[in-house]
Amino acid sequence: GILKEYTDWYSKQLENCKTLLIFDDYQSTLFNVSEGVNQGYPLSLLGFIFYNTDVLQVADPNPHRGELSLGFIDNIALAATGGSYEKANGKLVNMMEKNSGTLYWSREHNTEFKQDKTAFI
Repeated sequence: GILKEYTDWYSKQLENCKTLLIFDDYQSTLFNVSEGVNQGYPLSLLGFIFYNTDVLQVADPNPHRGELSLGFIDNIALAATGGSYEKANGKLVNMMEKNSGTLYWSREHNTEFKQDKTAFI
């Protein structure tokens, strides 16, 4: 695991974050950022490595099973191969719906997979 001192320090970096929006002739007042991380924060990459670890393990690690999960920052990709569309689709559904699947991870991590950003390969 990760030493508690490190996770405590990282958590403190995300406390009391504020931002404002600026575009065209508009500038908002400062407001609290209650979710996510600061854009451009150099340690956010490290945070996502730990944050996404469980969801990236939903695919069967045996390469002969035809399942693959990939991640980059806050993007996740699931891929499956099968002898037919139905078999490949069944593998994708299983990776999402099983007890330790992506939908479980999503609920446990207070995040959601948006339908308009979901594609099946």
